[in-house]
Amino acid sequence: MRSIIVAAIVGFALTACAPVDNTADPNLGAAPSSAGGSSAAKAKPKSNTRTVTYRIGGTASKAMITYSTPSGQEQQNGARVPWHKTFKVKKNAFDVLTVSAQNSGGGTITCEIDIDGKKVKAAKSSGAYAIASCDHSLGF
Repeated sequence: MRSIIVAAIVGFALTACAPVDNTADPNLGAAPSSAGGSSAAKAKPKSNTRTVTYRIGGTASKAMITYSTPSGQEQQNGARVPWHKTFKVKKNAFDVLTVSAQNSGGGTITCEIDIDGKKVKAAKSSGAYAIASCDHSLGF
């Protein structure tokens, strides 16, 4: 008889501790998330790699372009405008991004540096053999 009473009390206690579905009654708040953590978005870990894009534009038709990459300094003479170069950079590959363009004769020339799709630097110049120059620290 004692064991039946003890079992009944334990069963009642466990039933009282069972989760309640608050979504059935519109007067009660929403049931808490059972996803096993806070409902706040979890921060993504910072990546050790960045995607860099250099862009050259303007009304000039051609330009001499000089730019830095993890491999070193590169140059393209008589490059058609608009022009762009995209590459990946790993942490500690190098610290400063640079791109400059000199127009071939006249018009405007622009440069831009994008990191992971966001513009971080831009410049514009105009006139005969004008130079637009952009630089930006990677800052990993």
